[in-house]
Amino acid sequence: MHVFDGCVFPYPSGTVSIARYARELSSLGFSGCVAASMAPVNRIYDIPVWTARYLTEVPARLLSREAGRSVQVNDLVYVQAGDAGYNRNILTTQGVHVMTNLHTTPKDGFDRYCAQLAAEREIGVDLSVRPLIELRDGARQKVIRRYEEIFTLQNRYEFPIVLSSHASDITHLKSPREMIRLFSLVWKDENLLWESLESICRIKNRTGPVVEI
Repeated sequence: MHVFDGCVFPYPSGTVSIARYARELSSLGFSGCVAASMAPVNRIYDIPVWTARYLTEVPARLLSREAGRSVQVNDLVYVQAGDAGYNRNILTTQGVHVMTNLHTTPKDGFDRYCAQLAAEREIGVDLSVRPLIELRDGARQKVIRRYEEIFTLQNRYEFPIVLSSHASDITHLKSPREMIRLFSLVWKDENLLWESLESICRIKNRTGPVVEI
């Protein structure tokens, strides 16, 4: 079983070195992690570390170019989501592996057509545990409802979901069981939640035209 934290932010984006993250995540029970906004690594850590280019605020017309450049040097390409039209561009761009930060997008930003595209092209939808921990009251309920909508679409279309800590500090890390417990506030199918902690492996190793450069 390959249990991955789908997204951490090491120094300089965060406050912690990737070596420290790897030690801590290993002790918590993870077997790997994805380090965002980090140059490719050429050393061995306590657990496997895959690097991801984390693209934010990239104009739709430049997405293909930026994703193509990134996938040649990084293991994965993550793109920050936007409105429905922008998300459809993300989901039809070769080289993209994961769409992230959907909880910050408009309510209709990820619709049935987006869900179908994500399933067909094996592009993951990254859900961060941090809003479930850090937000309160109405803001937290809004994220829970948004995540429920995404899980409901996943139940129908079966696109990959990626669960992440989005940690920028060591205090943001949670064990796999803690992450499952927090996401169970949103979705009760623990089998799917555990599968989501493994899904980045399937996404990285997918085959087909979506990964051709």
